[in-house]
Amino acid sequence: MEIQELILKKYGRFSDHHITFRPGINIIYGGNETGKTTIHSFIKAMFFGLNRARGRAAKMDEYQIRQPWDSPGAFLGSMRVVENGEVYRIDRCFDRSTKPLNLVCETRILESEHPQEDLDQLLGGISEAAFVNSVFIPQAGCETDEALAEELRRRMVNSDQSMDGGIDVSRALQILRKKKRQCEQQKKKEESALEEKISQKQSRADALRAEIEQLRAQAEAYRNGTGFVRDAGQGEYPEKEEAGISPAMRGLLTAMLFIAGALTMAGIFLTSQDAIRIFLGVFTVIFWAMALGIYALFRPGRKGNASADDAKTAAAECPPGLLDELRKREEEYKSLQDDLEVLYQEHVRIGSADTEIAALTLAIDRICEISDGIFRTNGGRINEIASGILEEITMGRYNRIVLDDTAEVRIHTPERVLGLNQVSGGTLQQIYFALRMAAGELFMDKTSLPVILDETFAMYDDRRLEATLRWLKNSGRQVILFTCQNREREILKSL
Repeated sequence: MEIQELILKKYGRFSDHHITFRPGINIIYGGNETGKTTIHSFIKAMFFGLNRARGRAAKMDEYQIRQPWDSPGAFLGSMRVVENGEVYRIDRCFDRSTKPLNLVCETRILESEHPQEDLDQLLGGISEAAFVNSVFIPQAGCETDEALAEELRRRMVNSDQSMDGGIDVSRALQILRKKKRQCEQQKKKEESALEEKISQKQSRADALRAEIEQLRAQAEAYRNGTGFVRDAGQGEYPEKEEAGISPAMRGLLTAMLFIAGALTMAGIFLTSQDAIRIFLGVFTVIFWAMALGIYALFRPGRKGNASADDAKTAAAECPPGLLDELRKREEEYKSLQDDLEVLYQEHVRIGSADTEIAALTLAIDRICEISDGIFRTNGGRINEIASGILEEITMGRYNRIVLDDTAEVRIHTPERVLGLNQVSGGTLQQIYFALRMAAGELFMDKTSLPVILDETFAMYDDRRLEATLRWLKNSGRQVILFTCQNREREILKSL
């Protein structure tokens, strides 16, 4: 693919601004703050749109920065590209338009019914992350990020002959991991609610069990004659009072009263005064009457002084209120046990989610294992391409570069292996440039996108800049180079 024309209708500082390009290397030259970076941003926005951030980040995102200066209400542009001899026009409206994207094949005068899908196909299926980590290099931003390793993994795994080219391994892993998180969260939520129900019912069951034991103890004590009596609904059972007094106490009391009467009777015969004799006679009658009364009241066989067997028999008949309450508590306890059984079975069902979670974990691990193997097998492709580019632009100073699956980079010289922190800033920029160009070749197996560079060579010395521009010229790609320096133009003239 080649970009034929940019039409910045309303974008940043530009209004109805047209720029045309040719095959090969194109230079857009201008001083600082003349709009080069705005045009650079416009190309990516036409391919992938402008995403709006939220919160504080929204104040500094591309959408806000590239708002039209003179007419904020209109925010749009067009771009013409050539692919396989046909001219396509991409129209975008970046504000809240009902039709933000339109794609027209001007060669056949045909408007796309599915512009986003057709544009993705036109771009060869490359994602925005892959685009900005390969052929689209922003100002002072030659470094790549973690997305490069992820995109490389996806491309290498999908391009392996043992895999279906239509399978997106990264997407599959994303879906599986999302499903696993959902299962874990759902299980945790259900377990929490279930454990709360079990805890409440178990607490009530424990309380009922204590009440039942107390009621049974009371009934048993009542049957033994030392229990408690109460009518239904009248609170605690007051302890039953003992009827009558013991035989020994009864005998002693009767004897004392009889002796007191005998003494008063003796006093009658020992005194000669009539008044005292009458007084003693009255007390004699009283004492003996009391003795006879106690004996008659508490004699064996009376209701108030029943025998032990009779008392035990009478006590065996528990009050209906006690038995009713005991029966109610037992029925409620049984119902609670049934409920708890159901809840425990539900707990087992929720626990079965572990099987699904384990299956998802196994699937994730297996896919990662397979893709890691494919990446290790095919990873040498990008290292080989990047090494060739780096060796050419450094004129043999560095002859091998290695990028592992974690995006860690190692640079090989004929003498030793270096880390990124052991090379100069300019060399570091050249290493990343080589990686980006190599990734671009891997990403764009179906189409070739333009290389778009914004002040990329500011830290290059003249010799390495000439070698890099020679490599770009020989690559056959369309290159759009934004610069504020003249040396790129002078070197290209010499080439």
